[in-house]
Amino acid sequence: MDKFKRSLFGALLAVMVLVGSAFAGEPVKVKVLVMAMFEIGENTGDFAGEFQHWYEGYLMENQPYDVLGAPYPLFVADSGVAGIVTGMGKAQAAATLTAILKDPRFDFSDAYFITSGCAGASPERSTLGSVVWCDAVVDYELGHSWKQSDGVSGEPTFMVMDDFRDAGYIPLNRAMAQKAYDLTKSVELSDDDKAVAYRALYPQKAANAAPSVQMGVSVTSDAYWHGQGSSETADYICSQYDAGTYMVTQMEDNAFAAVLRNFGYLNRYLVVRDVVNFDGPHPDQTVKESLAASSGGFSIGMTNGFKVGSVVVDHILANPGEWSEL
Repeated sequence: MDKFKRSLFGALLAVMVLVGSAFAGEPVKVKVLVMAMFEIGENTGDFAGEFQHWYEGYLMENQPYDVLGAPYPLFVADSGVAGIVTGMGKAQAAATLTAILKDPRFDFSDAYFITSGCAGASPERSTLGSVVWCDAVVDYELGHSWKQSDGVSGEPTFMVMDDFRDAGYIPLNRAMAQKAYDLTKSVELSDDDKAVAYRALYPQKAANAAPSVQMGVSVTSDAYWHGQGSSETADYICSQYDAGTYMVTQMEDNAFAAVLRNFGYLNRYLVVRDVVNFDGPHPDQTVKESLAASSGGFSIGMTNGFKVGSVVVDHILANPGEWSEL
């Protein structure tokens, strides 16, 4: 009897293991993870935020996965493209991406990671509707700072500290960013009459140009800063890291880059940002008026960001060997 019970128990245990394995299955292989920061309404059928074009283009036929620690579901298509709304700001961005990467249901070992979202830009360097591939990210806040009234007039109000350098300035895979730029620099971008009229209020040549694809540094700040003085501070911080000239400003990229570096995936991280606002007023505006202005840049930014980013996603899917060599 004891021998029979042991045999029966062994058989039942084997069946349970097999059933459990079949239920768990192999982890879902993700080839490209697209991270948008917000959506305005629904994922489809209304005014598009950062995620809607990606959802409609790649993900809407697929069931969502709820991920513990992420505020919104993760969608994964049969093609291997995944996408999620991460939430805004550095803390939420880092928490969401960490939660996704730690979920054992997904395999990111060969995945590429893309931030696709809106940004501000200096009227000295870019214009509404342009799209920028970023080769480095710089944190606007990670250091020591003080009010101008508490310092020496005319001197910078920010000090880069050695303890913060690793997170304050994170170079990205420049060869990969360059390849993305080369693939997309001739993409025909959308424009809008309202954006054209708003640009004309700025005297800068770059501000008045038509949208184009560019490359440069992305500056991250939880504060939605605005104005010439803040722009000069961004330039100063970039100069302290010898990072190059900043092209766009946003609220998450350093957080994503830090998490991906911690997990060993930084070399496969691409940042593509679309310009929806200038980071300072035109000569007839105050800073507050500029912040509240409707420039016509938002919808074309969302459209152009997807137009440019999707070219690279499709190329990665079709030519994974080319990208793995970068």
